[in-house]
Amino acid sequence: MKRLPPSPTRRIDPERPIAFTYSGRAFSGFAGDSVASALYAGGVRIFSRSIKYHRPRGLYSLDGECSNCLVEIDGQPNLRAETTPLKQGMAVKPQNVLGSAEWDLWGLMDKLDWAMPAGFYYRAFHKPYDMWPFFLNRIRQAAGIGKLNPNWQGGSYDHLLLNAEVCVLGGGPAGLSAALAASAYGLRVVLLEARPWLGGFYDWRTREYVPGQPLNRRAAELTSEADGLENLRIFRNAPVSGLWGDNLVTACQIGRAEDAFEERYIEVRAKSVVVATGCIERPLIFENNDRPGVMQVGCAHRLGMTYGILPGKSAVFSVGHDLGLEAAADIADLGMKIHAVADHRMDGHEPTLVDALSERGIPFLAGWAASRSEGDKGVTGVVLSSLDGIERKRVGCQILVASAGMTPVTGPLAMTQAKLKYDRHTNFFLPERLPPRAHAAGRLLGYRDPTAIETSGRLAGLAAALDCDAPAQQAHRESAEALARGRGPARGSRLPVAPGIGAGNKSFVCFDEDATVKHIAQACQHGFDLPELAKRFTATGTGPGQGAIPGHNLSLLLSLFRGEEVDEILPTTVRPPLVPTLMATYAGPGHQIFKCTPLHEVQAEAGAIFRRVGVWKRARYFSEDLSSREEIGAVHENVGLIDVSTLGKFRLFGPDALQALERIFVGDMRRIPQDRVKYVAMCNDDGCLIDDGVIVRLGEEDYYFTTTTGRAGQTLEWFRYHARYEKWNYHLVNLTDAYGAVNLAGPKARALLDKLTDADLSNEAFPYLGFREITLEGRVKARVMRLGFVGELSYEIHVPASVTRFVWDLLLEAGQEFDLKPFGLEAQNVLRLEKGHTLIGQDTEIRVTLLDLGLGFLWHREKREARTVGAPALRFTEHQKNRLKLVGFRMEDPEETPGEGAIVVDESIRGHITSSRFSAALGQSIGLALVDEPLAVVGTELSIFQEGLKGRHLKSKVVDRPFYDPEGKRLRM
Repeated sequence: MKRLPPSPTRRIDPERPIAFTYSGRAFSGFAGDSVASALYAGGVRIFSRSIKYHRPRGLYSLDGECSNCLVEIDGQPNLRAETTPLKQGMAVKPQNVLGSAEWDLWGLMDKLDWAMPAGFYYRAFHKPYDMWPFFLNRIRQAAGIGKLNPNWQGGSYDHLLLNAEVCVLGGGPAGLSAALAASAYGLRVVLLEARPWLGGFYDWRTREYVPGQPLNRRAAELTSEADGLENLRIFRNAPVSGLWGDNLVTACQIGRAEDAFEERYIEVRAKSVVVATGCIERPLIFENNDRPGVMQVGCAHRLGMTYGILPGKSAVFSVGHDLGLEAAADIADLGMKIHAVADHRMDGHEPTLVDALSERGIPFLAGWAASRSEGDKGVTGVVLSSLDGIERKRVGCQILVASAGMTPVTGPLAMTQAKLKYDRHTNFFLPERLPPRAHAAGRLLGYRDPTAIETSGRLAGLAAALDCDAPAQQAHRESAEALARGRGPARGSRLPVAPGIGAGNKSFVCFDEDATVKHIAQACQHGFDLPELAKRFTATGTGPGQGAIPGHNLSLLLSLFRGEEVDEILPTTVRPPLVPTLMATYAGPGHQIFKCTPLHEVQAEAGAIFRRVGVWKRARYFSEDLSSREEIGAVHENVGLIDVSTLGKFRLFGPDALQALERIFVGDMRRIPQDRVKYVAMCNDDGCLIDDGVIVRLGEEDYYFTTTTGRAGQTLEWFRYHARYEKWNYHLVNLTDAYGAVNLAGPKARALLDKLTDADLSNEAFPYLGFREITLEGRVKARVMRLGFVGELSYEIHVPASVTRFVWDLLLEAGQEFDLKPFGLEAQNVLRLEKGHTLIGQDTEIRVTLLDLGLGFLWHREKREARTVGAPALRFTEHQKNRLKLVGFRMEDPEETPGEGAIVVDESIRGHITSSRFSAALGQSIGLALVDEPLAVVGTELSIFQEGLKGRHLKSKVVDRPFYDPEGKRLRM
């Protein structure tokens, strides 16, 4: 198709052609095209087939609000052709077709709509029950759109994490005005815009903003001003995917040909947020309103003005807002024959636009709307009807431009729990109450006048600046007064259906799920007459568009069928992500980003082999012997040294510190003896063990405690969350990175440490589970805890991170005469298993509680007033039967070691292996397993199934724990 001559609103560059293929055929477009605009210019009218009826679907919007234009690109399914920039060499294919988009053999499903009433998948196929597995497989095969290619090789994906004082969502006139207003005070401002350019709905419009200046030039003026600010960072092609608590904004930026990434995940932590996301068009509901050739006003307008593509040779407009009248006049000027403009509003039309239609000889029908589109795989005509249904007329055309009105994009606000309320003037669901430091502006509040839109944006930007303590009081007051003096929100259209329109079996409310007005009526008949219920019963709004197309109309229809006002029938809950986002984008670039302990380099020099453990790189082995027998032997026979700096380390102090401890830890925190270590456990609300560690009392209302490596980064939030309603006075400081720690373990540990300190380390002065603050070499102050995780005499030494390497070297030098050896995580894992100690996350899972793990002694039952997290669940499950229990086992064949994850079986699966190793000290294989309670009795034989043994089961027996030194003499020596 030949493009229209260049114009000031054009966004393509005819001097830069781009070649691509569609269904194996060669196509071409231009730089600036989306995949959809290039395909449309190439004559493609059917982009896909619908999910249930396999009806042909064409270009409807240019912002990807429904699944009509989901395509496969370079082997990747379900990409939105409307928002995907065209790139050289792309291979595009239609999806959800058997054959081609034009000739889909599954199209016969369209004739079977009578067999698929609302909720049929819930009510059919279940009788006789024996047939359900057959139907289940068939339904699963038919469900979904697009096919995953397991051999797909993706491009580059990136992450960008930002902090800003103000984040503005939307780069239209309101968003730009807000960003400029906030930026004027030197604040760091981030602006996110979904489209490839700024300016919003100004961008393609040539109506005058002020005499001599059209709207598109005003958009360019605002854009130029914004681009010139150093403290304003702008991201185009970056639709917002979520607005979360405490003003965390997430977005997904689509890469252009010149970008180094395919998509980029953006996260902005802002002090204040301005939501200026504008409006989308609300679909007009009529028979066959999904047919290719039916498109929104903005789609037809932008095809002509932005991409230089005439939508067709002839068109009929059926609209409900002034933008429709403006678009009809503009497209007529581009050379398209407009046979009629039907506007279902009886009044309120802008007179100059009605005159513009008259000047161009375009018939204007007030109080009329499309009743039915005609054609097969495309529009050949439309039946127009007066709203009372008395008068009708058929008009032949290629394109039917249809829109019931506008609807605000309030998804980001809804995600923040902003309360929405139906406004009878704008016919919008508007925010009645906003969360702190969140502001709304522009068209989504109902403003239509350009001056009012910009003033609204400026006011929101100044309010955001005030949130950041900028001296914007005077400017904010003046903007508020200017907005009050100007034109207020415009009156909107409410029309969902009327006697003359919306009838028939194929009047679609949701294009994604082929849900029609008939289905909504059937849902009401079955009692599912509230939006959330009707949504699930009919699947309306559950597809890729997440309710963008049906959301507003669904509430209006339900109010109509219920015979009630729409005021209390709010749209369905908005769920993230607000726009479809690739899993690869969330996964990011795959960089190995990790933390290193202060001892990383010195361990590497000693030949350590590192492995990733959570956010850390830790030494797992110190030789090529992956069983680590030499390291384990050193701890059992002499002395070993391990880096445990990754442990969470916290100081808690203040008048209410004890109350916080009582809330979080399940033990009796009032009994922490001076100079002693107390083993503590933390549970979630289900009573499941999520962390353990030790705590010591440094002084009155002053505590020092440790957590596991995996919990170090979450403890602060956990305390804050579970004390969020209390007005406790305490301080919690994360010292994880401020302190390093090593564990000196083995029968010669005391003798080695004695060489470095004058402190009394005798068993009487420093017993097992004791705590002392000592000085090493007369100059390094250390906190030392005598613990027993690895089953031998051991001292956990905590020192400032800056001197950790010095202490490590000191211990290595002093330990030469004791044959000291560093040991890694593998050796520690075997040593702790010999003692039967639980490893959280490996020996625990969501189905087991602290009691099931045999750690009930840590729970102090007599502190109900503390409302300890997890205590109610522990009381509830304490006497339950047939729960999973953690047991120790020995293998019948000492040389056979089952793999972790192997299952325990008899006639059925009865549990699984959580930890297993061969213990050289014991001369046999041992392990831990979670098994059904009847199998947890000591002496019970367990049969273990493992792949690769050709059906042979391994034999083991449940035994008491600990396996090694059961009396704990070596710990207390």
